[in-house]
Amino acid sequence: MKNNYLLITLLALFATTTMSYADQTVKLRVQVPSQTVVVYATGGFNGWSTSATPMTKVSDSPKTFEADITVPDNVDAGYNFKFLAGPDWAYEQGDPSADFTYGAVGFTGAVVNSFKKYFTPMTPRDVKVNVLVPKTTLFCYITGGFANWEQPKKQMTFVSEDNDGKVYTYTVPNIDPQLLEFKFASGPSWSYEQTQSSNFSYFGNGGANDEVSVVCSGFKAIYDPVNVGDITVNITSTPAGTDSVYLVGSFGSGWSLAEAIAATKNNDGTFTAVIPQVAIVEFKCWNRKDWAYEECQADGSNLAANRQVTFKTTPVLNITVDRWKKMASGINEVKYNFNYPVIVKNSRINVSGVLSAAKLYTINGQLMQTFKGSGEFTSKTLTKGIYILQVDNARTKVLVD
Repeated sequence: MKNNYLLITLLALFATTTMSYADQTVKLRVQVPSQTVVVYATGGFNGWSTSATPMTKVSDSPKTFEADITVPDNVDAGYNFKFLAGPDWAYEQGDPSADFTYGAVGFTGAVVNSFKKYFTPMTPRDVKVNVLVPKTTLFCYITGGFANWEQPKKQMTFVSEDNDGKVYTYTVPNIDPQLLEFKFASGPSWSYEQTQSSNFSYFGNGGANDEVSVVCSGFKAIYDPVNVGDITVNITSTPAGTDSVYLVGSFGSGWSLAEAIAATKNNDGTFTAVIPQVAIVEFKCWNRKDWAYEECQADGSNLAANRQVTFKTTPVLNITVDRWKKMASGINEVKYNFNYPVIVKNSRINVSGVLSAAKLYTINGQLMQTFKGSGEFTSKTLTKGIYILQVDNARTKVLVD
């Protein structure tokens, strides 16, 4: 009886604990044909970028490449990914052509028999990029594959101005010209990117003698530092059971899950997030730091466009989220009106009075054990920590110490 009173006291102490879903770093491995020179991995872990995750060769026989990737702690069997023999979709795997899935090959069992095309690198060298922009431009920034397509933080050097506009320049160091693909922005954010939809490239835009000159006709917005500040986003309504909200957008390095802004859950069930030091920003909401958990319209279709807000006109923005494309598995809400007798002994959780089923989850929502039937449920031996116990339709937190 003493143990029960202690457990009740400890549960009260942890009643305000917020469940969080952690990420994990895993080793991704693939076996490829012997003629393969380079391999890139792509998938939800990097936004399906073709160049963000180059892999390292670890063996020549059989030829094998590896890379560390970050995935959700509760990754499901349908989590998919694929490989390329160069930094473009032209080099994607041909056999098999379908994506690999975690449930089929894990993260270390993929074998590619052939690629559609094989990339052959050229000798890297410095390449000078010149651009003519509208006269109203105050600053000019560049980004591209050489910067892993991060936010356009690399500021270009002003050269001259005439009736046609302003000229800026930037030298990309130590780059294979085949790989030089780039675009411009009038400020250090994707919110200010060029209006031209196509990227520029060295060979595609007449580059020669390690120099290429292009014309950028306009930008989505013109950056002016005096209009920069913190934007507060209040998420006033979310789908039932939502325990967390993340903002991903053009801030930080740009549409990066790793830099997602976690919203704070308020006492009234709403959420609040602050996007720091931006003038104009685009974003969307996610239920988890995983592309699959994106917000959508009530009917399940995509939002018509990214959310957009300007600090100068709207420093505080109120929004609602109608639905998630996918909600996190496991327990989304913990209830404390739990009337089943629970005993923790020898690092096991025992509950009696079960009517139909019992489930045990980690505090991160990962299912650990399932019991179907009536009567008594005893868990396997557990490590110290807080667990979520679901019995029939009731839930509670249990401390194992």
